[in-house]
Amino acid sequence: MNINRLILISTLCANIILLTNCATSVIPASLNSTSTKEKTKPMVDTSKEAQLNIPYRGLNTSKDITKIGFGSCVDQNKPQPAWTAILNNSPDLFIMLGDNIYASRKDDRPFIDQYLKLNKEADYIKLREATPFLATWDDHDYGQNDGGSDNPDKEEARRWFLKYWAYLKPTLPENQKALYHSRMIGQKNKVQVLMLDTRWDRSALSKNPEFNPDDKENISPKIYLASDDKKAQILSAEQWTWLEGELKKPAKLRILVSSIQVIPEAHGFEKWGNFPKEKEKLIALLKKYKARNTIILSGDRHLASFAQTDVKGLGKIFEITSSGINKPSKAKFPEQDPSYLNEPFLLSHFGLLTIDWAKRIVTAEIKDEANQIQREQQIKF
Repeated sequence: MNINRLILISTLCANIILLTNCATSVIPASLNSTSTKEKTKPMVDTSKEAQLNIPYRGLNTSKDITKIGFGSCVDQNKPQPAWTAILNNSPDLFIMLGDNIYASRKDDRPFIDQYLKLNKEADYIKLREATPFLATWDDHDYGQNDGGSDNPDKEEARRWFLKYWAYLKPTLPENQKALYHSRMIGQKNKVQVLMLDTRWDRSALSKNPEFNPDDKENISPKIYLASDDKKAQILSAEQWTWLEGELKKPAKLRILVSSIQVIPEAHGFEKWGNFPKEKEKLIALLKKYKARNTIILSGDRHLASFAQTDVKGLGKIFEITSSGINKPSKAKFPEQDPSYLNEPFLLSHFGLLTIDWAKRIVTAEIKDEANQIQREQQIKF
Protein backbone atom coordinates (compact mmCIF):
# COMPACT_ATOMS: atom_id res chain seq x y z
CA MET A 1 0.00 0.00 0.00
CA ASN A 2 1.18 3.53 -0.80
CA ILE A 3 2.75 5.21 2.24
CA ASN A 4 0.72 8.37 1.60
CA ARG A 5 -2.51 6.39 1.71
CA LEU A 6 -1.46 4.85 5.03
CA ILE A 7 -0.84 8.29 6.50
CA LEU A 8 -4.21 9.51 5.22
CA ILE A 9 -6.09 6.52 6.74
CA SER A 10 -4.32 6.95 10.12
CA THR A 11 -5.20 10.64 10.17
CA LEU A 12 -8.86 9.90 9.40
CA CYS A 13 -9.06 7.27 12.21
CA ALA A 14 -7.53 9.67 14.73
CA ASN A 15 -10.06 12.37 13.78
CA ILE A 16 -12.97 9.92 14.17
CA ILE A 17 -11.78 8.92 17.68
CA LEU A 18 -11.35 12.57 18.65
CA LEU A 19 -14.83 13.47 17.41
CA THR A 20 -16.35 10.54 19.32
CA ASN A 21 -14.68 11.58 22.57
CA CYS A 22 -15.76 15.18 22.13
CA ALA A 23 -19.33 14.15 21.43
CA THR A 24 -19.42 12.09 24.60
CA SER A 25 -18.04 14.88 26.73
CA VAL A 26 -20.70 17.44 25.74
CA ILE A 27 -23.83 15.36 26.39
CA PRO A 28 -26.12 17.51 28.55
CA ALA A 29 -26.66 16.30 32.12
CA SER A 30 -30.40 16.11 31.44
CA LEU A 31 -29.78 13.48 28.74
CA ASN A 32 -27.19 11.50 30.63
CA SER A 33 -28.19 8.39 32.63
CA THR A 34 -26.88 9.99 35.83
CA SER A 35 -28.30 13.43 36.62
CA THR A 36 -26.34 16.22 38.25
CA LYS A 37 -28.54 15.81 41.34
CA GLU A 38 -27.68 12.11 41.58
CA LYS A 39 -23.98 12.86 41.20
CA THR A 40 -24.00 15.31 44.12
CA LYS A 41 -26.10 13.08 46.42
CA PRO A 42 -24.03 11.94 49.44
CA MET A 43 -22.93 8.37 48.99
CA VAL A 44 -22.92 5.81 51.79
CA ASP A 45 -19.53 4.27 52.40
CA THR A 46 -20.40 0.68 51.49
CA SER A 47 -17.30 -0.69 53.16
CA LYS A 48 -18.33 1.04 56.39
CA GLU A 49 -21.89 -0.21 56.11
CA ALA A 50 -20.62 -3.74 55.58
CA GLN A 51 -18.90 -3.55 58.96
CA LEU A 52 -22.31 -3.38 60.64
CA ASN A 53 -22.91 -6.98 59.65
CA ILE A 54 -21.28 -8.78 62.54
CA PRO A 55 -21.83 -12.51 63.06
CA TYR A 56 -24.66 -13.08 65.52
CA ARG A 57 -26.63 -15.98 66.90
CA GLY A 58 -30.27 -16.16 65.87
CA LEU A 59 -33.08 -16.96 68.28
CA ASN A 60 -34.42 -20.52 68.22
CA THR A 61 -38.03 -19.92 69.28
CA SER A 62 -38.78 -23.66 69.51
CA LYS A 63 -36.37 -24.17 72.41
CA ASP A 64 -37.39 -23.64 76.05
CA ILE A 65 -35.31 -21.05 77.89
CA THR A 66 -34.42 -20.61 81.57
CA LYS A 67 -32.10 -17.59 81.70
CA ILE A 68 -32.69 -14.09 80.27
CA GLY A 69 -30.18 -11.24 80.52
CA PHE A 70 -31.18 -7.62 80.02
CA GLY A 71 -29.84 -4.07 80.23
CA SER A 72 -29.71 -0.62 78.68
CA CYS A 73 -27.68 2.58 78.40
CA VAL A 74 -24.49 1.65 76.56
CA ASP A 75 -22.15 4.56 75.85
CA GLN A 76 -20.13 3.48 72.83
CA ASN A 77 -17.42 6.02 73.70
CA LYS A 78 -16.62 4.43 77.07
CA PRO A 79 -15.18 1.07 78.22
CA GLN A 80 -17.76 -1.71 78.53
CA PRO A 81 -16.47 -4.32 81.00
CA ALA A 82 -19.95 -5.66 81.77
CA TRP A 83 -20.06 -7.70 78.55
CA THR A 84 -17.52 -10.11 80.04
CA ALA A 85 -19.68 -10.67 83.12
CA ILE A 86 -22.81 -11.13 81.01
CA LEU A 87 -21.02 -13.67 78.82
CA ASN A 88 -19.96 -15.62 81.91
CA ASN A 89 -23.62 -16.08 82.88
CA SER A 90 -24.43 -17.81 79.56
CA PRO A 91 -27.95 -16.37 79.10
CA ASP A 92 -30.31 -18.04 76.62
CA LEU A 93 -31.41 -14.57 75.49
CA PHE A 94 -30.28 -10.98 76.05
CA ILE A 95 -32.74 -8.08 75.76
CA MET A 96 -31.52 -4.56 74.98
CA LEU A 97 -34.00 -2.15 76.62
CA GLY A 98 -32.95 0.99 74.73
CA ASP A 99 -30.17 3.59 74.60
CA ASN A 100 -28.13 0.83 73.00
CA ILE A 101 -25.91 3.59 71.62
CA TYR A 102 -25.83 7.34 72.29
CA ALA A 103 -26.56 9.40 69.16
CA SER A 104 -28.72 12.25 70.42
CA ARG A 105 -25.98 14.90 70.16
CA LYS A 106 -24.45 16.32 66.99
CA ASP A 107 -21.04 15.15 68.20
CA ASP A 108 -22.37 11.57 68.18
CA ARG A 109 -23.34 11.41 64.53
CA PRO A 110 -23.61 9.84 62.04
CA PHE A 111 -25.53 6.92 63.52
CA ILE A 112 -23.50 4.34 61.64
CA ASP A 113 -20.25 5.45 63.29
CA GLN A 114 -21.72 4.94 66.76
CA TYR A 115 -22.83 1.38 65.95
CA LEU A 116 -19.38 0.67 64.54
CA LYS A 117 -17.78 1.82 67.79
CA LEU A 118 -19.95 -0.70 69.63
CA ASN A 119 -18.73 -3.40 67.26
CA LYS A 120 -15.14 -2.77 68.33
CA GLU A 121 -15.81 -4.28 71.78
CA ALA A 122 -14.37 -7.81 71.60
CA ASP A 123 -16.44 -9.30 74.45
CA TYR A 124 -19.60 -7.74 73.08
CA ILE A 125 -18.92 -9.46 69.76
CA LYS A 126 -18.33 -12.75 71.59
CA LEU A 127 -21.66 -12.33 73.37
CA ARG A 128 -23.48 -11.60 70.10
CA GLU A 129 -22.00 -14.77 68.61
CA ALA A 130 -23.00 -16.87 71.63
CA THR A 131 -26.35 -15.36 72.63
CA PRO A 132 -29.49 -14.31 70.73
CA PHE A 133 -30.45 -10.63 71.19
CA LEU A 134 -33.72 -8.74 71.01
CA ALA A 135 -33.72 -4.94 71.03
CA THR A 136 -35.93 -1.89 71.25
CA TRP A 137 -34.84 1.73 71.35
CA ASP A 138 -35.04 4.63 73.75
CA ASP A 139 -34.40 8.33 73.24
CA HIS A 140 -30.64 8.27 72.60
CA ASP A 141 -30.55 5.61 69.88
CA TYR A 142 -33.78 7.22 68.64
CA GLY A 143 -31.64 10.32 68.06
CA GLN A 144 -33.27 12.91 70.35
CA ASN A 145 -33.01 13.32 74.11
CA ASP A 146 -36.49 12.63 75.57
CA GLY A 147 -37.71 12.50 71.97
CA GLY A 148 -41.16 11.57 70.75
CA SER A 149 -43.16 11.68 67.54
CA ASP A 150 -41.81 15.10 66.55
CA ASN A 151 -38.17 13.96 66.39
CA PRO A 152 -36.85 15.33 63.03
CA ASP A 153 -34.24 12.55 62.83
CA LYS A 154 -36.54 9.61 63.53
CA GLU A 155 -36.45 8.22 59.97
CA GLU A 156 -32.65 8.25 59.92
CA ALA A 157 -32.51 6.66 63.37
CA ARG A 158 -34.95 3.96 62.27
CA ARG A 159 -32.98 3.25 59.12
CA TRP A 160 -29.76 2.52 61.01
CA PHE A 161 -31.47 0.71 63.87
CA LEU A 162 -32.95 -1.75 61.40
CA LYS A 163 -29.68 -2.14 59.55
CA TYR A 164 -27.88 -2.91 62.79
CA TRP A 165 -30.50 -5.12 64.45
CA ALA A 166 -30.91 -7.13 61.27
CA TYR A 167 -33.27 -9.74 62.73
CA LEU A 168 -36.07 -7.20 63.01
CA LYS A 169 -36.70 -5.73 59.56
CA PRO A 170 -37.85 -8.94 57.80
CA THR A 171 -40.55 -9.50 60.44
CA LEU A 172 -42.04 -5.99 60.58
CA PRO A 173 -45.16 -5.31 58.47
CA GLU A 174 -44.33 -3.02 55.53
CA ASN A 175 -46.66 -0.26 56.67
CA GLN A 176 -45.48 -0.29 60.32
CA LYS A 177 -43.07 2.49 61.25
CA ALA A 178 -42.87 1.97 65.02
CA LEU A 179 -40.58 -0.88 66.08
CA TYR A 180 -42.89 -2.85 68.39
CA HIS A 181 -42.63 -6.62 67.95
CA SER A 182 -42.85 -9.86 69.89
CA ARG A 183 -41.44 -13.35 70.13
CA MET A 184 -43.03 -16.50 71.55
CA ILE A 185 -40.24 -18.73 72.79
CA GLY A 186 -40.41 -22.40 73.80
CA GLN A 187 -42.69 -25.38 73.34
CA LYS A 188 -43.70 -26.79 76.74
CA ASN A 189 -42.80 -23.64 78.68
CA LYS A 190 -43.75 -20.67 76.51
CA VAL A 191 -42.20 -17.27 77.23
CA GLN A 192 -43.76 -14.33 75.40
CA VAL A 193 -41.50 -11.29 74.98
CA LEU A 194 -43.38 -8.09 74.09
CA MET A 195 -41.14 -5.28 72.84
CA LEU A 196 -42.95 -1.93 72.99
CA ASP A 197 -41.96 1.20 71.07
CA THR A 198 -42.49 4.15 73.44
CA ARG A 199 -40.92 6.73 71.07
CA TRP A 200 -42.26 6.77 67.51
CA ASP A 201 -45.84 7.90 68.23
CA ARG A 202 -45.43 9.48 71.67
CA SER A 203 -47.03 12.90 72.20
CA ALA A 204 -45.07 15.88 73.49
CA LEU A 205 -44.13 15.88 77.17
CA SER A 206 -45.66 18.49 79.48
CA LYS A 207 -42.70 20.57 80.66
CA ASN A 208 -42.78 22.16 84.10
CA PRO A 209 -42.23 25.94 83.77
CA GLU A 210 -40.81 26.01 87.32
CA PHE A 211 -38.07 23.47 86.59
CA ASN A 212 -34.53 24.78 87.06
CA PRO A 213 -32.12 23.16 84.56
CA ASP A 214 -29.11 24.51 86.47
CA ASP A 215 -30.05 22.67 89.67
CA LYS A 216 -27.28 20.15 90.38
CA GLU A 217 -28.77 18.88 93.63
CA ASN A 218 -31.96 17.55 92.01
CA ILE A 219 -34.19 19.44 94.48
CA SER A 220 -35.98 21.73 92.01
CA PRO A 221 -39.54 20.92 90.83
CA LYS A 222 -39.97 18.02 88.42
CA ILE A 223 -38.84 18.57 84.83
CA TYR A 224 -42.06 16.99 83.47
CA LEU A 225 -45.65 17.03 84.69
CA ALA A 226 -48.51 14.61 84.12
CA SER A 227 -50.34 15.58 80.93
CA ASP A 228 -53.99 16.58 81.23
CA ASP A 229 -54.50 16.18 77.48
CA LYS A 230 -56.94 13.30 76.99
CA LYS A 231 -55.58 12.74 73.47
CA ALA A 232 -51.92 12.52 74.57
CA GLN A 233 -50.44 9.12 73.86
CA ILE A 234 -47.38 6.93 74.27
CA LEU A 235 -48.56 4.17 71.93
CA SER A 236 -50.51 4.61 68.71
CA ALA A 237 -53.94 3.05 68.25
CA GLU A 238 -52.27 0.45 66.02
CA GLN A 239 -49.77 -0.50 68.71
CA TRP A 240 -52.55 -0.82 71.30
CA THR A 241 -54.48 -3.13 68.96
CA TRP A 242 -51.34 -5.20 68.39
CA LEU A 243 -50.64 -5.45 72.14
CA GLU A 244 -54.17 -6.58 72.92
CA GLY A 245 -53.91 -9.22 70.24
CA GLU A 246 -50.63 -10.46 71.71
CA LEU A 247 -52.07 -10.71 75.23
CA LYS A 248 -54.77 -13.03 73.92
CA LYS A 249 -52.09 -15.61 73.10
CA PRO A 250 -51.42 -18.24 75.79
CA ALA A 251 -48.03 -18.12 77.53
CA LYS A 252 -46.69 -19.34 80.86
CA LEU A 253 -44.59 -16.21 81.38
CA ARG A 254 -44.75 -12.78 79.74
CA ILE A 255 -41.92 -10.25 79.59
CA LEU A 256 -43.23 -6.76 78.77
CA VAL A 257 -40.40 -4.47 77.64
CA SER A 258 -40.91 -0.72 77.99
CA SER A 259 -37.91 1.55 77.47
CA ILE A 260 -39.27 3.94 80.14
CA GLN A 261 -40.50 3.10 83.65
CA VAL A 262 -44.14 2.07 84.08
CA ILE A 263 -44.78 1.72 87.83
CA PRO A 264 -42.59 4.33 89.63
CA GLU A 265 -44.22 7.77 89.95
CA ALA A 266 -42.21 9.94 92.37
CA HIS A 267 -39.42 11.09 90.04
CA GLY A 268 -39.88 13.93 87.56
CA PHE A 269 -38.29 12.38 84.49
CA GLU A 270 -39.77 10.31 81.66
CA LYS A 271 -42.27 7.66 82.74
CA TRP A 272 -45.71 6.29 81.88
CA GLY A 273 -47.04 8.41 84.76
CA ASN A 274 -46.53 11.50 82.56
CA PHE A 275 -49.43 10.14 80.49
CA PRO A 276 -51.93 8.97 83.16
CA LYS A 277 -54.58 7.81 80.68
CA GLU A 278 -52.04 5.66 78.87
CA LYS A 279 -50.80 4.08 82.09
CA GLU A 280 -54.36 3.35 83.18
CA LYS A 281 -55.02 1.77 79.80
CA LEU A 282 -51.96 -0.48 80.06
CA ILE A 283 -52.85 -1.71 83.55
CA ALA A 284 -56.48 -2.23 82.48
CA LEU A 285 -55.34 -4.31 79.50
CA LEU A 286 -53.20 -6.55 81.73
CA LYS A 287 -56.16 -6.91 84.05
CA LYS A 288 -58.58 -7.68 81.20
CA TYR A 289 -56.49 -10.63 80.06
CA LYS A 290 -55.57 -11.70 83.61
CA ALA A 291 -51.87 -11.34 82.80
CA ARG A 292 -50.67 -12.14 86.34
CA ASN A 293 -47.66 -13.84 84.82
CA THR A 294 -46.22 -10.57 83.45
CA ILE A 295 -42.88 -9.06 84.44
CA ILE A 296 -42.11 -5.56 83.17
CA LEU A 297 -38.55 -4.69 82.15
CA SER A 298 -37.52 -1.04 81.70
CA GLY A 299 -34.41 1.10 81.23
CA ASP A 300 -33.68 4.82 80.76
CA ARG A 301 -33.06 5.85 84.40
CA HIS A 302 -29.34 5.04 84.93
CA LEU A 303 -30.16 2.92 87.96
CA ALA A 304 -31.38 -0.54 88.87
CA SER A 305 -34.59 -1.02 90.83
CA PHE A 306 -37.32 -3.49 91.73
CA ALA A 307 -40.81 -1.95 91.79
CA GLN A 308 -44.18 -3.46 92.62
CA THR A 309 -47.82 -2.40 92.42
CA ASP A 310 -50.91 -4.23 93.60
CA VAL A 311 -53.79 -4.10 91.11
CA LYS A 312 -57.25 -4.92 92.42
CA GLY A 313 -58.64 -7.89 90.55
CA LEU A 314 -55.23 -8.83 89.14
CA GLY A 315 -52.69 -8.98 91.95
CA LYS A 316 -49.07 -7.88 92.10
CA ILE A 317 -47.21 -6.60 89.03
CA PHE A 318 -43.42 -6.41 89.18
CA GLU A 319 -41.10 -4.13 87.24
CA ILE A 320 -37.34 -4.43 87.03
CA THR A 321 -35.38 -1.44 85.79
CA SER A 322 -31.84 -2.10 84.55
CA SER A 323 -30.24 1.02 83.17
CA GLY A 324 -26.54 1.51 83.10
CA ILE A 325 -24.45 -1.20 81.41
CA ASN A 326 -21.66 1.39 81.40
CA LYS A 327 -23.47 4.69 82.00
CA PRO A 328 -24.44 4.75 85.69
CA SER A 329 -26.30 7.38 87.67
CA LYS A 330 -24.73 10.71 88.58
CA ALA A 331 -26.99 11.03 91.63
CA LYS A 332 -25.32 11.31 95.03
CA PHE A 333 -28.10 9.41 96.79
CA PRO A 334 -30.58 6.74 95.62
CA GLU A 335 -34.02 8.15 94.86
CA GLN A 336 -37.07 7.09 96.83
CA ASP A 337 -40.35 5.79 95.45
CA PRO A 338 -43.26 4.12 97.26
CA SER A 339 -43.18 1.31 94.70
CA TYR A 340 -39.51 0.38 95.23
CA LEU A 341 -38.92 -2.88 97.09
CA ASN A 342 -35.37 -1.92 98.01
CA GLU A 343 -32.86 0.85 97.48
CA PRO A 344 -31.91 1.40 93.82
CA PHE A 345 -28.40 0.44 92.75
CA LEU A 346 -26.54 3.32 91.09
CA LEU A 347 -23.37 1.76 89.60
CA SER A 348 -22.87 -0.02 86.27
CA HIS A 349 -24.83 -3.24 86.07
CA PHE A 350 -27.05 -5.63 84.10
CA GLY A 351 -30.09 -7.75 84.93
CA LEU A 352 -30.63 -11.50 84.92
CA LEU A 353 -33.82 -13.58 85.16
CA THR A 354 -33.51 -17.27 86.04
CA ILE A 355 -36.71 -19.27 85.59
CA ASP A 356 -37.57 -22.30 87.72
CA TRP A 357 -40.37 -23.84 85.70
CA ALA A 358 -41.13 -26.57 88.25
CA LYS A 359 -41.63 -24.09 91.12
CA ARG A 360 -42.97 -21.29 88.85
CA ILE A 361 -40.52 -18.82 90.35
CA VAL A 362 -38.33 -16.25 88.60
CA THR A 363 -35.20 -15.19 90.43
CA ALA A 364 -34.37 -11.65 89.34
CA GLU A 365 -30.82 -10.41 89.95
CA ILE A 366 -28.99 -7.16 89.41
CA LYS A 367 -25.29 -7.81 88.92
CA ASP A 368 -22.43 -5.34 88.73
CA GLU A 369 -19.75 -5.37 86.05
CA ALA A 370 -17.65 -7.70 88.27
CA ASN A 371 -20.55 -10.20 88.15
CA GLN A 372 -21.41 -9.72 91.83
CA ILE A 373 -25.10 -9.82 92.86
CA GLN A 374 -26.17 -6.40 94.15
CA ARG A 375 -29.95 -6.85 94.32
CA GLU A 376 -32.13 -9.96 94.22
CA GLN A 377 -35.86 -10.66 94.18
CA GLN A 378 -37.96 -13.79 93.73
CA ILE A 379 -41.15 -13.43 91.72
CA LYS A 380 -43.89 -16.07 91.56
CA PHE A 381 -45.81 -16.45 88.32
